[in-house]
Amino acid sequence: MKAPPQGVDDVEAYATLAAQLADPSADRAALLAEHGLDEAGWEALDDAWQARLSEADDEDGEDVGVPPLVVAFAEAFARAQRARAKSELSFERFLEAARELKRGTDMATVLSRLDLTLEDYLGAQQRWTAAMLEDEALMAQFQRAMR
Repeated sequence: MKAPPQGVDDVEAYATLAAQLADPSADRAALLAEHGLDEAGWEALDDAWQARLSEADDEDGEDVGVPPLVVAFAEAFARAQRARAKSELSFERFLEAARELKRGTDMATVLSRLDLTLEDYLGAQQRWTAAMLEDEALMAQFQRAMR
């Protein structure tokens, strides 16, 4: 297997950066600069990691299952996306969950359908409740949505 590419040398760091860069609202230049990269550097790094992941998959050969490197990447990427979603749960997504819960839908069902964790929802509830207490228009929007 090839050596890890320069710049981001472990799968966790690569997956985290890839997830951050996948966010359309991300400041790509700033994120890349934090890792000593520019777009060309990222492309080279991404190509190298994609080749490494492909190679790991090919090495698996006839064995049943997903190679450990591919699993590690997928898990790290998903963790990074969940962390971003948790910290950035929009008011609209919070309202959607709150409306469903008000209808008497089971919390576990609502959270699963919306791909949220309990921690996501509770964090958003805390954040948006504090914001609504300071912003009458936001509070009015919430009250309208809950009717």
